[in-house]
Amino acid sequence: MRFARTLMVLACVLGLVAPAVAAVLDAGDFGVRGDGVTDDTPALQRALDAARQKGGTVHLPAGRYLVAGSLTIGPGVVLRGEYVGPAGLNGTILRATGGKGQETGPGCLVLQGGANAVERIAIEYPEQVADGEPVPYPYAITGGPSCRIEDVFLYNAYQGINLDFCHLNLVRNVWGEALRVGIHADHLSDISRIENVHFWPFYTHNRPKLREWVQQHGVAFQFGRSDWQSCTNTFCYGYHTGYRFFTSQAMAGVPGGDGGTTNGSFVGIGADRCVYGIDVENAFAIGVSITNGLFAPFGSWDSRAVLLRKGNTGNLTLTGCNFWAVPDSLVEVQDGSLTLSACNIHEWAVGHQEAPCFRVGGGRLNVSGCTFNQGGYLAELRGERSRVSFTGNTAPAPLTVDNGIGRRAAFQGNSPAVRPAKRQRRANGGRR
Repeated sequence: MRFARTLMVLACVLGLVAPAVAAVLDAGDFGVRGDGVTDDTPALQRALDAARQKGGTVHLPAGRYLVAGSLTIGPGVVLRGEYVGPAGLNGTILRATGGKGQETGPGCLVLQGGANAVERIAIEYPEQVADGEPVPYPYAITGGPSCRIEDVFLYNAYQGINLDFCHLNLVRNVWGEALRVGIHADHLSDISRIENVHFWPFYTHNRPKLREWVQQHGVAFQFGRSDWQSCTNTFCYGYHTGYRFFTSQAMAGVPGGDGGTTNGSFVGIGADRCVYGIDVENAFAIGVSITNGLFAPFGSWDSRAVLLRKGNTGNLTLTGCNFWAVPDSLVEVQDGSLTLSACNIHEWAVGHQEAPCFRVGGGRLNVSGCTFNQGGYLAELRGERSRVSFTGNTAPAPLTVDNGIGRRAAFQGNSPAVRPAKRQRRANGGRR
């Protein structure tokens, strides 16, 4: 007997015995119709509950499934459809109507318990307005610890994906348009990963009033407390804010509910036609690093590619980023620290020739090794505690600076040399 057990253990170690395979359940066996008219919420939940008993996958074939309530995906369960990206309503489509008129509460899909996933699913909201101010809904997908959300299309969700308390999550290959918030990440410890996400006006491109509302109110990505956040190859178009960083509120008595801010690495991200490409209300002192980003913030006449607000105590570093189509000032620093290194700044002040590229009213700014593709008004420097350095930058024509901070500004090795400028102020006195 001992010899037999030894052989069995050895066989498992050597891979000679196949591991147990999780069951794959067909949702049709539980009464799911997929005709887009019958409410499939109860039948789908039965299938998901059955998969939860031993852990397994619920296969949802191509079709349109009305979900008038909310579906809970338990631990160890995968909901897998037949959507094929990168864009367009096809394959497995959930027609969500539950939670209409409410921003909070359970949304279409809720992942609970951990180690579960949503794969190859498209979600649409058939009762969303055709144009005008949108109807609120809860988040289309709410994640959980160690969840995976992959190959998903969000056609016209009011709010897309909620990653609150979703430690060790993986979000990958998401396309679509969320009208109010695309992805919300907060109360996260190591490590949240967001990869290959593309938010574009798939729904609002021919709906002018709704498109304007998203431009005025929408946020594509927002980050509260997130340790070692990883964000790679993400893009957004036509939002008020592309990437928002804010202070998370502490939740007393809730495990992992400590408040705080974000630190992490953001690589290959982009924001096109946003009022604010990057809006830092606050970030962690360790810093947020953005590499190889693309920003064209022409969402309004006073857009900013980068804004560090008053009260920010964190550090933001941008390396190898490209900026263009900036109607006013490219960067505004009110507090905190900003470093730009090896960036390409194609143009600014496209609509306001008197606007400086950089507005500094506080905090620290370090610009080094950058290429400016135009000359002109480089910076307006103010603030009793501001510190500024421009080093080793190049431009095709002279750059001028309105230096109101004296020796707390340093200019070295720039070609051509930076020149002083007459004090230039916008008629409206600058940004509020």
